[in-house]
Amino acid sequence: MTSERAMSAQDIKTGIERFRLGDRSDVAVLYPDVCFASLAAVGDMPVTLLVESVLAGWHPESQLTAPTSSDGRAPFPVASLVVSRDGPTQFHPELSNREPVEIQVWADGRVSLEIEFQGADVTTVAARWAATAERVLESWSTTQGVHLVGVFNDRARSLPDVWNASFSVTNPQDHVVRELVELGERALRTAELSMTGWGGEDDVRRLLADGDVHAVLGWAPSVVLEFWPTPPDATQSSSFAADVCAFANGVRGGAIVIGAQAGPEGAGLQPFAAEDHVVAVQRILRDQLFPVPERVAVKPLPVTGDDDGRGILVVQIPPQDELLWPFVVHDRGEHITLVERAGAESITRGVAAVHAALSAGTAYLRGNARE
Repeated sequence: MTSERAMSAQDIKTGIERFRLGDRSDVAVLYPDVCFASLAAVGDMPVTLLVESVLAGWHPESQLTAPTSSDGRAPFPVASLVVSRDGPTQFHPELSNREPVEIQVWADGRVSLEIEFQGADVTTVAARWAATAERVLESWSTTQGVHLVGVFNDRARSLPDVWNASFSVTNPQDHVVRELVELGERALRTAELSMTGWGGEDDVRRLLADGDVHAVLGWAPSVVLEFWPTPPDATQSSSFAADVCAFANGVRGGAIVIGAQAGPEGAGLQPFAAEDHVVAVQRILRDQLFPVPERVAVKPLPVTGDDDGRGILVVQIPPQDELLWPFVVHDRGEHITLVERAGAESITRGVAAVHAALSAGTAYLRGNARE
């Protein structure tokens, strides 16, 4: 069995070197059935060639990699490929860091991706955590040309807070290795941001940078996060301004995701033509808040795979200078409302709170004047 499986990784190495027309020091047999290579060596290799290289030396007698029946699945892939982003001159089979993405080739020619990501401790977390991770990655995968097989924590080989997700690749013939590696990296970023983030300033910054909006599906409204299912219309502009005002008055700021709605089973996406509403949202901030919060970002993020080019709109309100407090919502300057965040709600403060804020400001100014 060992000799049969040992051929599989070597066949990948041989296939890569045949593709590259020469021996490669940055391609190594890491384990009997795992090949380790620099992305530079293997990135442009068609996945179909990878499959052919693996199956060239596979023997049906292998009980671990052969399908259990004519329509069954094998317990294990024939071989796997892992890569490092170290260049050819820096690559070392024992010292280079492996990307947490594994491309697996099966005896029937199927190709799957398996990622490894940081999550909650399986010994303390409820089963709902894994169910949420599955829901997030299932939604993400439908837009990426892959199908989620499952999310699991393998205690036999992983720490209790290290999770794995497996995806089957729908059309492997359409990809080169680099594309699958990058796809796996996006999946793990989405999983980690969704399951370890909670919508704070750093999480929203990562969301804006990475752009995989499905991470939002693992979040919930909080002291720093609010969902709006649809963009505010004329009758909702004051309520929307109130949410922005509440975050501006908070120590940590906050964010509003337009195009997401909280539900009993978690958040759901409701994509819309986000770019068409940027100016309208900016107008609400400018016309109905005083002072206007500084450095507010209004950014549309497309939902990958949406044929109509729809997406969500993220409004990020960073922490504001305390000298600008309090922020208020106003109606053409005639009426003002003080709004603050309390838990997952925006609360309108009464006249006593407004008076206290004005009194504090007056006392501060008088103190400075005496100095």
